[in-house]
This record gives sequence, structure tokens and C-alpha cells, in this order.
Amino acid sequence: MSQIIFSISNIIEFSWNKFKEQPGLWVSVTVLSLLIGSFSDYGLAVDAENFQSTFNPLGFLAGIFSLYISASLTLMAIKFVKGDSISFNDLLAINFHQFLHFVFVTVISTIVMIIGFFFFILPGFYIMARLIFAQYLVLDKKLPFLEAMRTSWDKTKGNELSIISFLFAMFFVVVLGFLSLLIGLLIAIPVSTLATAKLYAIFFQD
Repeated sequence: MSQIIFSISNIIEFSWNKFKEQPGLWVSVTVLSLLIGSFSDYGLAVDAENFQSTFNPLGFLAGIFSLYISASLTLMAIKFVKGDSISFNDLLAINFHQFLHFVFVTVISTIVMIIGFFFFILPGFYIMARLIFAQYLVLDKKLPFLEAMRTSWDKTKGNELSIISFLFAMFFVVVLGFLSLLIGLLIAIPVSTLATAKLYAIFFQD
């Protein structure tokens, strides 16, 4: 796959301007996502004193709902950077089949990346860069999770270093938000979400 040229600073500027179009919506859904995530342990409650784990059904349900909201925000970001209108109704726009494939691609990608990070860290960043668009393809193109992973892997070939640079830039944006008395996170998180959606749109132009 030929190299795709993009400017990280231009993407961030674009995302900041898009955020300013509907700041109330993006801050609200970010707060919602963080609140749900704070109750999420995906069903595994660990006692810090004796390290025993128990199944927590409420934590499991919160984890599933948190993952669903994450998928919804990703799809909202894709639509928004493409110029489509969005609203709170889009938080429930993903059907069960789509969500199931989103879960599969998230779990498999995470496991593969963890294995990569275990082997001297660098392979983890490489895998992260190659699979960065897998979730987006499941949600936007409605691809099955394995096809989405293959498509992302093929499309990002030759662009690994630029994508890794982008990921570090997004990490820096979120860290700046965290250091801004945490309030900045309510801006940094949606801006980085929109920026990644914009990068996806650059690679997969309709």
C-alpha cells in the first residue's frame, strides 16, 4: 500500500474547529462516557487485600454499556467529521450485530497488542498502528470483525511510522487535558476522538 501523506497539526486544528461547532454535545457525551466507565469493571471485582476476585454483575453490565457508548461515540465522530449532523439519539444508533462485531474486534485487537507490548514494547505500537481503523470499519462500513482487521492491516501498510507519530500526538493532547485541572480532559478526549475519526476519513475516503 502506498504511503498516505497527512499533517498531524492540520488534523488537530480541524478537530478543534469541529469540536467548537457542538461543544455542549461533545462535553456531555464525554462526561457520560467517563461516568459509566467509572462503574465498569467488566464483572471482575478484585479484593486489594487478599487479591481474591469475584464476579460483579453490575460491573459487567456497566462494562458492556461503556463499550457500547464507546462504539457510539466512535460512529458519531466518523459521521461528524464527514459533515453529517449528529445528536444524542446517535448514542443508540448501533444495532446488536454491529456491536457484537465491535466487541470481537476490540477484544482480539487488544489481546494482540498486549502480546506485542510484551515483546519489547515496539511490536505493540506497530500492531496498534496497523489495526487502528479496525473498529471504525466495523462501525462505518459494517464489515465483519476479521475483514475489518485485514482491511485496516492492508491499508496502513507503509504508513506505520506516521500513524505511530499521530498516536503519540493524541496521547500528548490527552495528557495536556489531564494536566489542565482535569477539566481539559472534557475537551482533549473529544478532540482526540474527532482527530482519529478524521485520520480514518483520510485513509478511507468515500
